Amino acid sequence: MRNSRRIDPARDPALAAAPRSRACQQRPTAVLLRGGVSALLAAAALLLAAPVAGAVGINETKSEMLWNIAKFVQWPEASLANSKGQIVFTILGEDDLAAELANLLSAKTINGKPVFVRFVRRAQDARGSQILYVASSELQHMDAVLMEVAGAPVLTVADTPAFAAHGGMVGFAPDSGKVRFEINVGHAERSGLRISAKLLALARVVDAGD
Repeated sequence: MRNSRRIDPARDPALAAAPRSRACQQRPTAVLLRGGVSALLAAAALLLAAPVAGAVGINETKSEMLWNIAKFVQWPEASLANSKGQIVFTILGEDDLAAELANLLSAKTINGKPVFVRFVRRAQDARGSQILYVASSELQHMDAVLMEVAGAPVLTVADTPAFAAHGGMVGFAPDSGKVRFEINVGHAERSGLRISAKLLALARVVDAGD
């Protein structure tokens, strides 16, 4: 696997501009606002616990869930300025979900911002990301990885039990045959991220020590 790669993002159809009509031209702000709210409501619906349907289906489901989760996260303006307005999605290590995430997010935008997907092999190379996925191949180094981005506005994600309760921010958890997600809002807020209450209402909110 190469150390890094850039995958050109594609435009998200869910955020495409509304058809141009005289009313739309007269009230562009209102149209954009309605479109944004509709997109977020649609994303919220997709974040409801999804049924598990085989290994491939599970990874597709988790990838879609993470994409929608990101729509409800607000990064500091300085963080986005440093990344030239892109959402830098870094994948550290390798596993099947990492590959599925790269395939999906390389063709998506997040709230109108292009996604720059990259693979890295060293924890220190994750600096400057907006989202960091820690693959299963790096779980034994989890503490060191989280130390590298501690305090930085980086949404940390892993597909491992209790990740959100032990230093991470977003983790996936099976629940009665479905896929659910956990969020440690304390870790996120201390790193400068703001998470929508709408998202928290759909998540299992945990804190260190849960």
